[in-house]
Amino acid sequence: MLKRTLILLILALSQFGCGFEYGEGKWPYEVTPLSDKGRQEGERIKRELLQLEDIKVGNGPVAAWGRKISAEIEVRYTDGTLVYQGPAFTYFGFKGMPETSVYHERHLGDQPGILIGLNGMAVGGKRRITVDRSLVCTAVKADAGPGAACHLVGYDDFRNSVRKEKLIVEATLTESCLPVVFKGPYIISQVVRCRDSDTPKLDPTLPIWHVY
Repeated sequence: MLKRTLILLILALSQFGCGFEYGEGKWPYEVTPLSDKGRQEGERIKRELLQLEDIKVGNGPVAAWGRKISAEIEVRYTDGTLVYQGPAFTYFGFKGMPETSVYHERHLGDQPGILIGLNGMAVGGKRRITVDRSLVCTAVKADAGPGAACHLVGYDDFRNSVRKEKLIVEATLTESCLPVVFKGPYIISQVVRCRDSDTPKLDPTLPIWHVY
């Protein structure tokens, strides 16, 4: 049921056409508009399946739809066992991603709980995110045994893997920006910088489960 819900969320969030194009040629990637249905589903997940606590509120660009989001994260199981500590990044609201970054060892993988939990943070802020088991390793069956695991960050290295268990994540947001890609001859492409403008500001009157 949850897997179906997540699929519906992805479809809802990516419907109604395309937004800004950032790539071209063989590997285009673009931001898709955030639909009302998608926002409602994202906010439901935040309210019902995540526990969010802002330890420190930042004052920089906000982690919002259509941004590259980078953070320093510390991930533990509920018994305190450290799973991962270090940098991670993801793309929120992109229909596709820069081909030079998709398989990077610090790219957040099949972890929508962490991804959605970062949404709404401002750069410089720190947040504690408790992720329900159902949002961890979403490609793994809900009734999987205690040994079931998946990638936490990266796609080719299971040293950074995580079991399908509830997670406690402490995240410090370091970047929220629009990636700018250099397109060279043939198939050469490289993200050369990020632009931190064109982002909504943090609104203290909105609830923590609001999707930006």
